[in-house]
Amino acid sequence: MLTYNLDIEQGSLWLRTTPSEFALKQPYICTEAGIFYARENFNTSRDFKDSWLLFYTLEGCGIIRQNDVTVRVLPGQALLMNCRSPQSYSTDPSVGKWHHYWAHIEGTGLSAMESLLIPERRIAAFPVSGNSIQNQFDIMLKNLESASAETVLMISLSIHQILTDLTVRQPSLWSSNQKLIMKSADYIHDHYCEPIELNELLSIANMSKAYYMRLFRQYIGTTPYNYILSLRITKAKEYLEVTDKSVHEIAMETGFSDDASFSTRFSAMAGMSPLKYRKAAITRNQTLR
Repeated sequence: MLTYNLDIEQGSLWLRTTPSEFALKQPYICTEAGIFYARENFNTSRDFKDSWLLFYTLEGCGIIRQNDVTVRVLPGQALLMNCRSPQSYSTDPSVGKWHHYWAHIEGTGLSAMESLLIPERRIAAFPVSGNSIQNQFDIMLKNLESASAETVLMISLSIHQILTDLTVRQPSLWSSNQKLIMKSADYIHDHYCEPIELNELLSIANMSKAYYMRLFRQYIGTTPYNYILSLRITKAKEYLEVTDKSVHEIAMETGFSDDASFSTRFSAMAGMSPLKYRKAAITRNQTLR
């Protein structure tokens, strides 16, 4: 069910398109987008829509509600919402206006971004660079009703840039918790070849285990263990390609407890055993010469 009061000023824009077959193959798609100069009584409530909704506030303030969470989206802030759960959004009555860009977006890339921007289905507003995000929204609005392959790719790239700006913000905009998580991630990067206990990371971040694990996944995109494992396997690939170290030596120098554990983890992540990876690298390098 959808209910709304489209209390918007003249000059507001609402564009729609039906994605082509080519567009549907892209990681990001925009089906509707606009810029609303919303007045005090603007509001929308919806039970379900098969898409994500992206907001960016220019002036005033919007109030977004979903899954028992209420968020105020202030000027210079953006928010991503999965519309498959009931939601409502409206102008903050205490401000009286909400000038904002918005876009309904879809695509295979959204699931990964959602885990970063809507952890545990809890919406949140993020500060972003105003000029950058406005430029990307303007590109979408300018090209949305065009059906060419070029404009489809431009829109997909614009969505990707906006979502990237939301997840990889300037350190000066990071929250104190994010800085602590990044500090622990830096520690992992510097010591991944050594045994690392979770308690060490919890001590660096000064957080409980549950809170740390949730924030680490939100800001890094995976668990601490998988982050460590990824760094170790990446280094192992380098050793296999550019050195003649044995599998045992590589396992020990990349932080694995034994050869069997190394081979199992390497095969799972690389899709082949360490020895097969080395042989494939040798063949590839000879072909490139």
